[in-house]
Amino acid sequence: IGFLPQLLDCQARCRNDYLAMLKQAAEKYKRSGWGWLWVEGGAYPRLEEALDVGGFGYPAMTALNTRKKMFSLLKGSFGETGVNEYLRALSFGKGSTAPIRSKELPTLKTNDPWDGQDGKVIEEEEIDLSE
Repeated sequence: IGFLPQLLDCQARCRNDYLAMLKQAAEKYKRSGWGWLWVEGGAYPRLEEALDVGGFGYPAMTALNTRKKMFSLLKGSFGETGVNEYLRALSFGKGSTAPIRSKELPTLKTNDPWDGQDGKVIEEEEIDLSE
């Protein structure tokens, strides 16, 4: 699971670069039979808590075995080399694992799909506090 930065932190080009890197890794390790997904960091706080993600910024990555209820957290850099080394170690059965922090994985709500555009700052109306 790739946890990518929010659009206001990264914008569309940055996110697309991360997604291209993840697609390249998925292609390289397709024989491993792994499933791949990504989410926006902060969108699923209960999932991040269960997988010990967050608190150190995004992007982040975890590998999850739902049957064994174990996960592995990428502790290196979230770049092509760091992700490749992490996945290579996992493919050889190496790398540290830990049990998920809850008895069950949280149920995830459905979010609207990303439209591929940059994030937009929502401007709030100023309130006059002088009265």
